Amino acid sequence: MRRFATGKRLLGVLIVIAMILPGCSAQRPSPPSEESSASQDKRAQADPEILQAVDGLGVNANVHSWNNGELKPAIDTIAQMGPLTWRVIVERADWEPVRHGTDASVFDWDYYEKIYTAGKMADLFSTIAYINSKPGQKVSVNVMGGVPQWMGGTEIKPEFEDYWVRMIASMVYFARENRKLDFTLLSPLNETDLNGIEGPLVGPEQYVRLMHKLSDALDKLGLSDIRFVGPDTANADKAVQEYLPPMSKDRVVMDRTVHFGIHSYDGTTANAAKPLGNAASSPTNVWVTEFAGPCPGCDDGAPNPGNWDTAQDTAGLAISLLRSGVSGLQFYDAWDGYYEHHGSVGYWGLLAYDEASHSYSPRKNYYVLRQLFEFVRPGSHLIDCTSSVQDVQLVCLLEPGTSQLVIYGSNAGNRKATVQISAPAADAAADVSFSQTDATSNLVSNPNVGFANGSTSVVVAPRSVFTLASQPGR
Repeated sequence: MRRFATGKRLLGVLIVIAMILPGCSAQRPSPPSEESSASQDKRAQADPEILQAVDGLGVNANVHSWNNGELKPAIDTIAQMGPLTWRVIVERADWEPVRHGTDASVFDWDYYEKIYTAGKMADLFSTIAYINSKPGQKVSVNVMGGVPQWMGGTEIKPEFEDYWVRMIASMVYFARENRKLDFTLLSPLNETDLNGIEGPLVGPEQYVRLMHKLSDALDKLGLSDIRFVGPDTANADKAVQEYLPPMSKDRVVMDRTVHFGIHSYDGTTANAAKPLGNAASSPTNVWVTEFAGPCPGCDDGAPNPGNWDTAQDTAGLAISLLRSGVSGLQFYDAWDGYYEHHGSVGYWGLLAYDEASHSYSPRKNYYVLRQLFEFVRPGSHLIDCTSSVQDVQLVCLLEPGTSQLVIYGSNAGNRKATVQISAPAADAAADVSFSQTDATSNLVSNPNVGFANGSTSVVVAPRSVFTLASQPGR
C-alpha cells in the first residue's frame, strides 16, 4: 500500500474517456459468466460506445485482524457490498526468519508445516477460508513489506532469489493443497519502486527474473492455474515506463500476468490501459490494486476523519479511475488494523474498529462504495455516456448478458441538480431504481426513474453520491 495520500502526485496522465453518468441498483448481481474480460474487451472495440470490461472491484484486507475469528463480522459486512475482489494481505514477507537448507529447490514440508499452521500465516489462511465461504467473492493474495534480513531486508539479494521463490511458492502450495483454499490470483511483491518498507526494492529487470522463476516453480508444483497481478508499483508512470517494457519481452511472465497492477491515490494511471490495449496478444488489463481518498496520518496511528468530504473524494476518485480505462479497483483498506511494516495501526478502513467493544462499524466511505460495488456484475462494460451538469461526475456500466444498466454518480455541487443523462448503448426502455447517500443519510431509496431511448432525467441531492440501476434482463 502506498503510505502517503497527501501532495505526492504520480507522473502519468489520465486517459479521459468521454463518458459520464450517475447510479445504483436494487438487485444484487448474479455470478459472473465464464467469458473472459479480454474477449469481452475485444468485442467492445467494435463498438465505440462500449468500453472496457470491469472485473475487479473490491477491497484490500489485512489478515492481522483475524484474532481467532473476531474479524468474521467485518468480513460479513464487507461481503454485503456485492461480488468483490479481495486483495488479501500478508505482511511482512519474513516468515522464514533463517535460511533453511542449502538447496533452494528442495521443499521441506515438515518445516513449512510448522510455519503455516501458526501465527500470521495461519491467520492468512483462516481469513481466506472465511472469505471463500461467502458467495460471489474472489481472492487475490498479496505479499507486502520487506523480506527476512538474511535475504536482504529492504531488497532481495540476487544470491537468495531462489529462496524467495521457494518461500512464496511454498505458501501458495500449502494454501491450495493443504488448506484447500480457493484462489488463483497472486501478487507476491508490493511497491517495489518506493522505499524498501512497503515491499523490497526490486528493479524492473529483477522483477521479471523473479516472476519468471516463480512461474516455473509454481508449474513444477502443479499450480499452473495461478496467475499474477503486478507489478503493483506505487508510481504508475514507473510501472508503464520502466516495468512494462521488460515484462512485455518475457512471454512467460506476460502470459501469466492477467492484471497489470498499479496504485493510485490521486487518480493518475499513466495511460496504463493504452499500451496494454495496443498489445493484441496480451490478455492483461489494468487494475488499481490500491486507491483511497485522502487520509492524512492514517498510516501512522492518526484517526480517520471519516467525514463526508473524504467519502465524496473517494467516489470521485473511483469514477475518474474507471473513466481512465482501468478494469479493477481495490479500495485501501477494508478495516482498521495493525501493520507490521509500519509498526502502527492503519486507519484507512471502510470499517472503523472499536477497541473497547472489539467491534466494527461502517464509515461513510463504506456506503459511498457500496453504491457502486453492490450493483456492478463482474464482466460489465463501461459505456459512453454524458451528463448535462458540470458538477455531476458520472460513470455508466452495462452487463452484456443481462443488459443490466448501472449509473454511478457524484454531485459535488452545493445545490440539487436536474441531470439529463444520455447513454446511447443502453437504448432499451426500463424503470431504474434510484438511491442516494449524503452527509446525513445512507443508501436511501427514491422513486424509480424512467429510462428510454438511451436517456433519462433525474434530480439529485446536493453533495451526494447516487446510483441508478435497472433489473437484469430489462
